[in-house]
Amino acid sequence: MISRRNIRIKVFQTIFEAGMQEDSPDVKKLHSSLDHKFEQSHALFASCCHLNYLVAEYVLIYAQQKASKHLPTSADLSISTKLSGNLVLQKLKCNSSFNKIVKDHHIHLLFENEWIRQLFSQIIDTPEYVRYTADPNRKMEDEIEILNHISRIALLENEDSCQFMADKYINRYSDAEMIYQWFPLLWSRPENFSFTKLLSADKSEFAHELLSAYYDKKEYVFSLIEPNLMNWDADRVAVIDLILLHLGVCEMLYFESIPLKVSINEYIDIAKSYSTPQSGQFVNGLLDNVRKQLADQNKLTKTDYVKKK
Repeated sequence: MISRRNIRIKVFQTIFEAGMQEDSPDVKKLHSSLDHKFEQSHALFASCCHLNYLVAEYVLIYAQQKASKHLPTSADLSISTKLSGNLVLQKLKCNSSFNKIVKDHHIHLLFENEWIRQLFSQIIDTPEYVRYTADPNRKMEDEIEILNHISRIALLENEDSCQFMADKYINRYSDAEMIYQWFPLLWSRPENFSFTKLLSADKSEFAHELLSAYYDKKEYVFSLIEPNLMNWDADRVAVIDLILLHLGVCEMLYFESIPLKVSINEYIDIAKSYSTPQSGQFVNGLLDNVRKQLADQNKLTKTDYVKKK
């Protein structure tokens, strides 16, 4: 379920980081670094889910504190603990892959109680929470809706929470859109959703072949790009742009099942998001020129994509 766009981002980030550290990186180590990035995506998602779980469980502490007051009111003694029994979270607790990744990545040690208390206090008076606890019945759509509400506050609206996750996971922002797309899939099958198989075999192969192609074909690919830089100083072109150009040309030449338009549009979009304001237009023009030149030389061959089983 890790998207090809996200894979392209992780590959270019791996190359960029390596270039900042050494002139001749160990490509074998870079493949390990790329795998680590995928593992961090798994851990980030599990952390987001665990945060939901901790916020829901905090209602038990909150209710006990209210009931333990010296002179509790009737309201203090009737705090709803419905959230702690959320049907989705109860099933998630039995998910072995979730429990394993929480343990292996020490996610259970990430979040302090005070922070969970603050998040819960931000949620408890919201109309969504009040409406949820007012209904004694449990409907799956309501269980999912309240979890989405908690996720929005804890992962999007709370600045401290957003900053903490970004500090812990360098991939927090690059993975954000993809992570939010995973939540509906998790909510629909929380007991057997696999937190450790978010990268399919064919996409893993694509990722590593793309990384290998960048280094194996670097000189040849640059020989195709360089003539199109006649109005540009190659040494002054943004490093990220050059990496994206190389990867785009690699896909044109060596990944026959990926349509040309898809490759070009993906790298244009990534350039807009991760490089300079002019990078999208620059990458678009350069890749289109190289595409035309390769087509004129009959060097572009595309085939139907066959998914690996």
